[in-house]
Amino acid sequence: MTFLNALFTAALDNNLVFAQLIGMVSVVLVAGRPQDSFRFGAMIAVATAVAGALGWPLYTQLMQPWGVAYLAPLAYVLVSWAVIVVVATILGAGKSVAERERLLRACPIIACNAAVLAVSLGNAAAAETMTWDAALGSSFGAGLGVLLAVVLFAFVRDRIDERLVPAALRGLPITLVTASLMALAFTGVAGIAGGLFV
Repeated sequence: MTFLNALFTAALDNNLVFAQLIGMVSVVLVAGRPQDSFRFGAMIAVATAVAGALGWPLYTQLMQPWGVAYLAPLAYVLVSWAVIVVVATILGAGKSVAERERLLRACPIIACNAAVLAVSLGNAAAAETMTWDAALGSSFGAGLGVLLAVVLFAFVRDRIDERLVPAALRGLPITLVTASLMALAFTGVAGIAGGLFV
């Protein structure tokens, strides 16, 4: 139950993108084409989940006992970058050379994404009171929440007809208005998902 509670709380109640406004840059950048949102959203979700899941034992079993906890952000970036390169290589299998290069070019940006670092650092900050189940659920839930945010935002953004938007709001302004309305919707249901498994 601890795993499920942490999973749903991180994915829906404390969504990194809409509830905590962390990692919004990646959502805005990927919002151009819905078909790209699945691929890049999955890369960010996997990096977030694995960096959080590997970061907790790395911090509690290695860095904290050895007194090198100040190296945690660097270790989390390296772990997430390695995971992202593996995922990008798998996703790029069978694709054209240009598509593979595009995926690999995005790896450093995704690995240094604020959402990836936020989960690992959040788990490290709560390491004294958090169990392995809660850290794992929080990590995978945050990854699912980021994937959900990226895909939903890309599809909503694709449905906006720019011709109907006033000239002053076209482009980035309507993107930010859309993001704020989606954040408001996620905030409105906060507290519901995590309470299901208490």
